[in-house]
Formats: sequence, C-alpha cells, structure tokens
Amino acid sequence: MKVRPRFSIIIPTLNEEQYLPVLLKSLAVQTSQDFEVIIADGTSTDRTVEIARSFKNKLPKLSIVISQTANLPLQRNLGAKNASGNWLVFADADGLLLPYFIERITDFVEHSKATVFTTWFRPDSEVPGDALITLLANISIEMSVIIKRPHAPGPLTIIERNAFFSVGGFDENVKYLEDYDLSYRLRKQRGIGLEVLRETLCIWSLRRLRTKGTLRYAQTYAKSALSVIINKPLRNLPGYIMGGQVYDQKKKPLTEPVIKSFQEKLRKLYKEFF
Repeated sequence: MKVRPRFSIIIPTLNEEQYLPVLLKSLAVQTSQDFEVIIADGTSTDRTVEIARSFKNKLPKLSIVISQTANLPLQRNLGAKNASGNWLVFADADGLLLPYFIERITDFVEHSKATVFTTWFRPDSEVPGDALITLLANISIEMSVIIKRPHAPGPLTIIERNAFFSVGGFDENVKYLEDYDLSYRLRKQRGIGLEVLRETLCIWSLRRLRTKGTLRYAQTYAKSALSVIINKPLRNLPGYIMGGQVYDQKKKPLTEPVIKSFQEKLRKLYKEFF
C-alpha cells in the first residue's frame, strides 16, 4: 500500500533553470522526507523541466505537470489538483527552505489549530538593506493578522487541502495579490485566518528588488500594502510578470553573481546545520 505524504510542495516555474536547482537541493536534504514535490511548469523555453527531471533520484516523490499557459495562480491550482498530501505548501522557485523546514512545520500542524500559515523569512544576502526589507515584510505579515486582513505571502503559504479547495483555490483571473485574494476568501467564506510559525525557515529571494530598484520596489510594496488595508486589493499590476527570464535582461544586473552568492549561502547554511 502506497503511503501518502503529509505535505505536497507545489512550485510554479517559468524559465527558472538557474534558481530552481537551489530550492530542489534544499528539499533533497530535509531532515524529514514526508513530502512530495510537484513542479507546475508554464511551458518554459529553457532547461527548467530538464533540470527538474534530473532530481528524480534525489527526490523520488517528484512529479512535473505542464500548463500550456504561463499563469501563476493557474499553475498553483494545477499543482494542487495533482497533489496527494493533506497539506499544500506553495513555494516560489527562487526561494530556499532550511533543512529542518518539513520537521518544524510538521510539529506546528500537530500542536496548533492552524489551517493556513506561513513562517518568518530571511533575505538571500547579507546586505543590511535587504535584511531591513525582509524584517519589514515579516512585520507586515504580523500586522495583517492583527488588523484582520490576513495576507498569506506568495513566497511561502502552507494550507490544509480541504480548506484550499473549499474556496475554489486561487482565482486564475487575479494576476497580482492572488495570495491576498485567497486569504480574503478563506476569512470571508470560512472564517479561517492566517497564523504565523514564528521561526525563520524560508530564505526569500529579493531578485525582483535588484531588478526594479529599491525605490520602485518600495513604491509597489506600499501600494500593495495600502490596498490590503483598505480591503480593495489590486487584481492586476502593469509590468508585474512571472518568470526567470524577467531577471536576465542585458540592461539589468547579471544574474550569475547573484546565483553564486545564493549557492554559497546554501553551502554555509547547511554546513552550520549538519
């Protein structure tokens, strides 16, 4: 009899050949292997799918589903429909999960009444400005809970399977703040609020900030935060595009140095924990 994993880690991808391996490496060495991995690809034109398949030996419970349309909420829903776990973990392809991530969220679901939750984040660099931005992001998540405008963050949201499907999953017509839209419907229709596992278990990639620039990013974030506070979330944001190709443009900082820094951080972290 095949044992179902408790967690299904769903990773939407589009041209993520550089970042995805880092995340998959972090999953391959988890202290608990009670999970499956589902790559929901939006028909990448690079080696994303090929690289994902190369991890089959290290992650035997890895599967790949292909969406003919590159659409973040659609790909997340597609991954969820193909998941077998009782808990769905939505993670971004450019993030990184610390080696005891599964172990700690297992303990949390067993000793709390959480239905949807996230964790604290840390940045993918040692730059003080990045640390400040990540701290503010953590505070904003906590504040969203306090003011009863819960905002399950896109980079990492863990949700009980039945609760997710009870509200129809992600709205595939919402191209921006689709994570807040899901949180809003959970609270409105089911009375389910966001909880926070107050441990730093996820490394958040700030590549969008590096591409757009700190000021432009801050303006976008402020606009998003205001829309959440007044309960009129933005459904679309011009210029907000998913996909690794967005961060590999000639006029932008080269991606490779950032990747090497990211990989070096991974090596240091894992040396620390093992």
